[in-house]
Amino acid sequence: MKLVTKFFKHVWKSIRNLAWALIVAFMLGVHNFYTGEIKSKDDIVFTVEQDVIEEDAAPKD
Repeated sequence: MKLVTKFFKHVWKSIRNLAWALIVAFMLGVHNFYTGEIKSKDDIVFTVEQDVIEEDAAPKD
């Protein structure tokens, strides 16, 4: 009985570690993808200014 319990504890620990590693790898991949999109703070400012200009150019009813 102890052998079975020890085996299941080992399997559970391995699965838990693998799940944690996959979650961390996924989050790093998503984070790096989005940080690659925006290169600098100037790009962020330009994007915000562009949105404001587009909102101001909308026709008023």
